Amino acid sequence: MTKPTKMTELEAVNVLLTTIGEAPVNTLTGNQVTDVTIARQVLNEVSREVQSQGWFFNTENGVVLTPDNNKNILPPADTARIDSRDFNIVVREDKLFDLDKFTYEFGGSIKVNIVYYQDFTVLPDSAKRYIAARAARIYADRLLNSETIHAMTSKDERQALVDLRQFEEETADYTMMDNISVSRITNRGFRRRIL
Repeated sequence: MTKPTKMTELEAVNVLLTTIGEAPVNTLTGNQVTDVTIARQVLNEVSREVQSQGWFFNTENGVVLTPDNNKNILPPADTARIDSRDFNIVVREDKLFDLDKFTYEFGGSIKVNIVYYQDFTVLPDSAKRYIAARAARIYADRLLNSETIHAMTSKDERQALVDLRQFEEETADYTMMDNISVSRITNRGFRRRIL
């Protein structure tokens, strides 16, 4: 038996193909049949969806962004989500927009938390497995619409999500204060004093 290695994008695409009964492929380069192209598109779509939720492996806190000569702050191109504790910001027209001051202009650098899109190859294996399982279910639903395959792939998807959440829990070094429910309780008295 061969020693297992990290899942590749080719292996993930082959998971999608075999789910609908298609033969696996040896490469993703060159001209591909429609099923391979669609499988790869679904895999990328699901990868973006899952990563945009923000996991410890693709989130960086306290990133300093500096305004350009026009006082605009341009977030990195691979930004899935961005937030700041000090500013009420959103991304508009590929620039940060201050919702409180109604402006694109910032007087200086700001600290933000960024959720980045990562290339499939650098994701942790538990994330790759979940993305592949979820993509396989969506791919099969779109192409075949089979209740039997849907039930089978849904079970695989649920288990892969459990594994990913367990991986996140064990490796992210969260504390009790990182939990949103705990944060709401501890900040409740503060909110009442403000109101």
